[in-house]
Amino acid sequence: MRVAFVTSGLMTGGAEVMLYKLLQTLAGRRLDPLVISLGRRGRPAALIEELGVRVIDSGLGRGLVALPPAMSRAYQAARRFRPDVVSGWMYHGNLAAWALTRSVRVPLVWNIRQTLNLAGEKPLTRRVIRAGALLSGAPRRILYVSRVAREQHEAFGYRADFGAVVPNGFDLVAFRRDEASRTRLRSELGVTDTTCVIGHLARFHPMKDQVGLIGAARRVVAEEEDVLFLLVGSGLPGNSRLQEALGECRLQGKVRLLEETDNPAAMLSACDAFCLPSAWGEGFPNAVGEAMACELPCVVTRVGESPEMVGETGLVVEAGDREALAQALLRLVRMAQAGRARLGALARARITQHFSIGSVAARYADLFEEASAPA
Repeated sequence: MRVAFVTSGLMTGGAEVMLYKLLQTLAGRRLDPLVISLGRRGRPAALIEELGVRVIDSGLGRGLVALPPAMSRAYQAARRFRPDVVSGWMYHGNLAAWALTRSVRVPLVWNIRQTLNLAGEKPLTRRVIRAGALLSGAPRRILYVSRVAREQHEAFGYRADFGAVVPNGFDLVAFRRDEASRTRLRSELGVTDTTCVIGHLARFHPMKDQVGLIGAARRVVAEEEDVLFLLVGSGLPGNSRLQEALGECRLQGKVRLLEETDNPAAMLSACDAFCLPSAWGEGFPNAVGEAMACELPCVVTRVGESPEMVGETGLVVEAGDREALAQALLRLVRMAQAGRARLGALARARITQHFSIGSVAARYADLFEEASAPA
């Protein structure tokens, strides 16, 4: 079955990574895909192309003045491809996919990859979300990354009878604890076997609340000295806001800011615990699932599906509560290594049971086939 994916962009967010994982599992098997990218390209675009999947750069990332030629390029590419289904991916991609199917008359599927928080979005994105509610009768299916995301969007006005929840899936072969990588990276970091390394894997964005994590880290290291925070992601090193926060908290040497890695499983293997203190916007965060697959107990905030992901294998605090975040992190730091290892083993077992990429990808393929069937 031919599916044309129209995505908001192919940078380094969890939604883009999930699209890559989906195509890695299904391309050449149950799907013949084409990807049309509206925004800028990053590593996910290169990874998708390495799968032999064609990626079309519409050029919209160069500004709204490029909208007419961008949509023309997308239309020409889709017409030549002759898809059975057009699938939007994220808010802007959903709207562009709707516009595309006005000319390329095939069934439409939308994918909503985050929870709803208008106040935290840019003005244009707010308008796109509102337009989505008005146009939500057009797709045959609206696929949500989490139960919370579905409930929020349907309460906002998105059609309820078309919705389905399909969580992110995780590659349990690619993401597993690697003792050799752990030993090598901890040696490079200059930390001992007794140091508790707390990892964080995300691009810089206010909704990821790296500034809040640094604030909580100040309390943690004030009480437990043998701790290192390892923050890894695009836009973190040299970031003026983070550098200012580190200076105010006097945490130089206790918090490392590293650029995005092409081997996140190795980085996670070097850690003893993981933290994603999201302020809003998370649907079903890839980073948490990947950390759990690498046998790390996680501290997350009550945002999106994060609490349901970790279950009893980690700790959950309210978003924005730095004191609660610090106390949860201290609980993990003060556990014996055996205690963290026990929680980590339970975390991997939970991902294995509920969120393997094979079962999630099969669900996507079934829904695309269902959408393509004659009405």
